[in-house]
Amino acid sequence: MQRGAVPTNDEPPEVSVAHSTAPHPAADLSPRRPGLPARCGVRGCGCEDPRQLRNAANVVTVVRTVASLALVTTAAVQHSWPWLLAGYLTYWIGDSADGNIARWRDQETRFGAVFDVVCDRVNCISCALVLLLFIDAPWPVAVFLFQFVVVDLPLTLLPMRWPVLSPNYFYLIDPLAYTLNWHVVAKITNTTLLITLLVFVPDQRVALVAASVVLLIKIWSLGRVLRLTTPTDTPHVPQGMPARA
Repeated sequence: MQRGAVPTNDEPPEVSVAHSTAPHPAADLSPRRPGLPARCGVRGCGCEDPRQLRNAANVVTVVRTVASLALVTTAAVQHSWPWLLAGYLTYWIGDSADGNIARWRDQETRFGAVFDVVCDRVNCISCALVLLLFIDAPWPVAVFLFQFVVVDLPLTLLPMRWPVLSPNYFYLIDPLAYTLNWHVVAKITNTTLLITLLVFVPDQRVALVAASVVLLIKIWSLGRVLRLTTPTDTPHVPQGMPARA
């Protein structure tokens, strides 16, 4: 361009993207339903929510919750360890199935994430209480229930303050909190470690120590997530996260 020349607007303006990880070019950034914010192309962002309540994933959540409750109740009435084991397996398998179905069928919703969290507590609490009929371990179970309901429940709901689909995508906000709490290994450990130790390790003090360690991790994680800066007035995960207050 010569000196003194007036710049032209022939070139199209640059378009900023809400995320540094967004694909270039994005295949389809249109809303999944009319009235929703435009999609940014980042998997796990809240803008991907189709706002559907009736889908296959939520149906599986309802079925596994009711089925596990029925099996655990039968175990309590008949004092049957096999029925309790069936209740546990129904809960664990169903909890994995509903999440996988939601991801495979692109049916992940913020409602489904919260609904799954609540149903998890119903199934896990019922299984843990009936377990006391077969194994005399009140203190490890008490520590676990306090951790799972009083600490982990609000901790798992806190990610919904950010525009993410579920805690499974909290690595977009804080990778460390995600790794400690919602990575697949962390979630499996939280729901299976206690029962595994109580069944296979004779010394119940081992289970008590393990439950106490998990409780401390959850308390620390809760404090960390509460200190994170919450974004305002945006349907997308802001670029530059994580940010701390």
